[in-house]
Amino acid sequence: MTTHPSSPSATLPATLLGVNYWPVYAGPRMWRDFRPHEITCDLAALKDVGVDYLRAFLFWPDFMPTPSRVEPQMLDRLEEFLDLCQTADLKVHLSFLVGHMSGENWSPAWLDDPTRLYSDPVLLDIQARYLREVTARVGQHPALAAYVLSNEMPIYAGVGTTATVGQWAERLCGVLAGVQPRLPVSLGDGAWYCLGDETGFSPDHAQDILAPHLYIAETDAGRQIAAYGLAVGTATALAHGREVWLEEFGASQNTFGEAQIAEFAGRVATEARLQGASHICWWCGFDFELEGDLPYFHHGFELRFGLLNSDRTPKLAAAALREAVRAPLPELPEVGLLVTSYLPEHYPFSWDDRDFVKRALRNSYAALRNLGYRPRIVPEREFLAGTAIVPDILLVPSTQKLLAPTWGALARHAGRVIYSYFHGALDIHTGAWVHDAGAFFGALPHNRYGLSETAPTQLLAAGESWPLPAHANALATTPLLLDAEQLGEAELIGTDELGRPLWVRTGNRDLLLYPLEALAQSPEAVEPIYRALLASVGADARQTGSQQTEPQRTEIRETVAGDD
Repeated sequence: MTTHPSSPSATLPATLLGVNYWPVYAGPRMWRDFRPHEITCDLAALKDVGVDYLRAFLFWPDFMPTPSRVEPQMLDRLEEFLDLCQTADLKVHLSFLVGHMSGENWSPAWLDDPTRLYSDPVLLDIQARYLREVTARVGQHPALAAYVLSNEMPIYAGVGTTATVGQWAERLCGVLAGVQPRLPVSLGDGAWYCLGDETGFSPDHAQDILAPHLYIAETDAGRQIAAYGLAVGTATALAHGREVWLEEFGASQNTFGEAQIAEFAGRVATEARLQGASHICWWCGFDFELEGDLPYFHHGFELRFGLLNSDRTPKLAAAALREAVRAPLPELPEVGLLVTSYLPEHYPFSWDDRDFVKRALRNSYAALRNLGYRPRIVPEREFLAGTAIVPDILLVPSTQKLLAPTWGALARHAGRVIYSYFHGALDIHTGAWVHDAGAFFGALPHNRYGLSETAPTQLLAAGESWPLPAHANALATTPLLLDAEQLGEAELIGTDELGRPLWVRTGNRDLLLYPLEALAQSPEAVEPIYRALLASVGADARQTGSQQTEPQRTEIRETVAGDD
């Protein structure tokens, strides 16, 4: 692994702003009802609010009515559409296999089973022919900037195996790699592995861009923005130098206020940029008045996702996004945030408390941001393989399960590790899954097997005290018990109100023996203890001559008046 000091983040390049585009008059019926004048008006309105590019969709049933025919009239219209975009000075990311769209799946009439698209040799040949014929017509068009293989293929073709999806991606990306000029390719899958979802798609598959599609709800505003940052930051960590685009996010103005959506849009765009996204794309360009058309007939909220209203006037989100992608980013010191592999992966016979894990990571991320740090996401397997970029300080929040070699790798980490203990919340295999607890914690634990222990309510250290979050699950609130008289290599830093060790230091590790981040109702409950932990680590580093950058406090909390 590469270890980096906690220095300010480097200046990032300019970020491009895009929208996912269907014409305001037609939605997905664009190609069979092609109106150049209406489209020209759309493009001018989008350009006026600062949009740099469109993600445009080739509705597959229209473009390929038979397995052997790519419809010439549709190719003519595509070429004319690209001409209109070129005139409007808008670049295009062209999506090919569009069988899913806004709550409806559409297949060409000849395709009875989309799940065969990944592996059926005949269907692979058909898809390859489709890409070749489209790019033979328009592949040299100057308006094109990128290709997107699909639109959320796991929803349309189902969850495949990693092997079959990999072969599909390799075959079709290979077709596009032969088109000149060579353009970058996104799979269009949504990159939901960044959220811990299994779809068969992998960052290791053939692609030039990792491109998350994100729609995330939370009960805390800071955790919500943190969730977006975590997903984009995870994509950046897994990209190994490839670009990361936030290819799709948005919010429908059905029961959500316009000002609140604008606030959300700007904050997500800023966070995505901080985590390395070079393109930010809003779903979608316009509101629609198409209540009787599919998919809007049954997905009415899809009519109100626009950056602009259906009369082409801008919503508040347009200015918020434009400002967010143009504004200079702050230079922030970095802290690493280790993401356990038990979140994205499903190991055999491992019953996982995924909600606790997600809450811990989101609370940790948001607290770091509010304290003025930039979290750098460190996936466990990347850390273990030595391929991760790891800042001097590495946080491992509220973690019960790590791979067996990871515990030793944390002990050998060249920088500082801040770890908080999680006992687990299920009544099976409780306790941290560490095989050499005495070495890792610096003392032997003495918890009772299969039983909860009295939860602490306070952390006391250096003459100060901080309240600890409670929870109804007694297993979840169980601390790791160490004997204060037999700490061995562990140095006692803080106790609970009963005098039990609760913060110890062992070698390079500051160990909080309670799952602060997993149980906290908000990041604000985490911040004061993080401030003490990070100040302690910083003071220790200064005593040994290391350089630490002092953070400037920032906010990712909700700031709209009247909201919690």
